[in-house]
This record gives sequence, structure tokens and C-alpha cells, in this order.
Amino acid sequence: MANLSIRFLAGVALLAGVAGCQSQLKENNYFLIQNFITGVTDGTGAVAAVLHHGAPPGVTTTNSAAVTGIAVAINGGSSQQTVTAAAPFSSLILYCDGLDGYYELTLPAATTSQAVIVGVSQNVSAGQLYFNFGAADPSVGPYARQLMRILAVGSGDIQISVAWTDSADVDMHVLDPNNEEIYFGHKTAASGGVLDLDANAACGKNTLPDGSQAFVSNENVTWPTGMGINGTYKVVLDLWSACGVTRTDWVVTLQRVGTVPQIFTGSFNGVPAGTDDSVTTFTY
Repeated sequence: MANLSIRFLAGVALLAGVAGCQSQLKENNYFLIQNFITGVTDGTGAVAAVLHHGAPPGVTTTNSAAVTGIAVAINGGSSQQTVTAAAPFSSLILYCDGLDGYYELTLPAATTSQAVIVGVSQNVSAGQLYFNFGAADPSVGPYARQLMRILAVGSGDIQISVAWTDSADVDMHVLDPNNEEIYFGHKTAASGGVLDLDANAACGKNTLPDGSQAFVSNENVTWPTGMGINGTYKVVLDLWSACGVTRTDWVVTLQRVGTVPQIFTGSFNGVPAGTDDSVTTFTY
């Protein structure tokens, strides 16, 4: 497996005067939530939240929300979290400290536990955001506040990323049109594709640039601007080791220049190490 360090492709930049937000846009400074968070869906990616402008709803009931999941995301990727509450709720609210606007996800049926996928803009640099999740039915209970660390990775003509929900060792493999495979054992292809983030290698934590350690649970393969080649690509996930976890949910985000991002979801559930999930085949 690859070593446990992470290569940052952009530095941390702080936003002066914006409480709770220490990640900035690479190209502008418009503090709107949609410029940082590109969308919110349910755990399957099928039901999308509605974007609202202005301040989020205030707390008017006692049904407190709680949130669990790996609190690390990458620019251009997705974060999968689970929101729970003691009493059933029919919708979820997400807002971020220091950003204008919020997302409202209306659920097909009331529940006490809901997986959500949060998309992160490709233009966000390294830093941190505070996510606030509220359970509503329709009154909103106390929000669950989650510090989300944003790691900066490469983007470009093609960006393929995976995020998963726990500390298992999941590896992403991408075959380019020349049938060259990019993965932890072969990080750079002749076509220009590169794996610039490998996580949880051999069930271990990643060492971050500040010296701290964490389970990152994200991987990223990209073809930088001007380097994407025409042809067919294939994306496969490999459960290198479950690391003692019985179920691992994953979300793959496919970004191609000039197209809408695509989301794919699945899970490794009670399966042995070495199990593969074929995610998608696409053309560029």
C-alpha cells in the first residue's frame, strides 16, 4: 500500500471576518453557500435538496439532531453523513457558518435516521467549514454542528473521487482509454492521470500537513486541464481491508469538464477483503 501522507495541491487560506469558515474559493470571495456546497441529496443521490437564500430557520422544537460520519471532504468530491434524531423528521436543513443561504431536503417519508450526501465545489481550497444539520417536521430542532475539514486535491478535465463512511481501507482503481490502471501501486499514468490522494492505507490513519493524524476516507484521481484523453474509462472500488468494520457505504463523484457531476453510491456489507465493486464506465 502507499504511505500514509497526503499531498496538498493548494495551501490553507483563511477568510478574515467570516466566523466559522476557514476555507475559501480559489477564484472569488462570494460567501454564498452554493459556491462552497454544490448540492445536497439523500443517501442514494436520488432526492435533491432545494437551495434557499437568507438565514436558515430558527429552532422552535426540542427534537435535537445528531450527525455521524468521516468529517473530511475534498474539493470536487462528496461527503456522506448520517443525521439522526429521537423523534421522526420529514426534512433536513443544512447551513454553514459564515455563508448565506441553506439547503432543505424533503424526505419521501418521516424517519429518525437519514443518510445525506453533500457535494463540495471544485473551487474550494483547503481549510474547514462548519456544517449545521437540523431535523424538521416542520419545526426545526437544535442543530447538530460538525467541523468538516476540506483537503485540497487536483481537478481538471476529469476528476474521479470516492468518499466512504468509516475507517475501512477502500482503494479506487481507474483504467484509462489505454487500459493503463491507476491505483495506489501505480499512481501516475502516461496519459496524464494521477492518484493524488490515497487514504487509510493498511487500516492506518493519514498524516496531515499540520502533523495531526486522521482517517481521511477519501481518494482522488484526476486528469489536469488539457490532459484528458478521448476514450473509455472504467472505475472500480476494491475493499482492500474492512479493518474490522461490518458495513462501509461509499459515494463516487465523477466530474468531467462541461458536464454535470455524476454521483454513484453503494456499499461493502459483510463482504471479505479483496471484494471489488464496478462503479461505472464512461467516455470522454
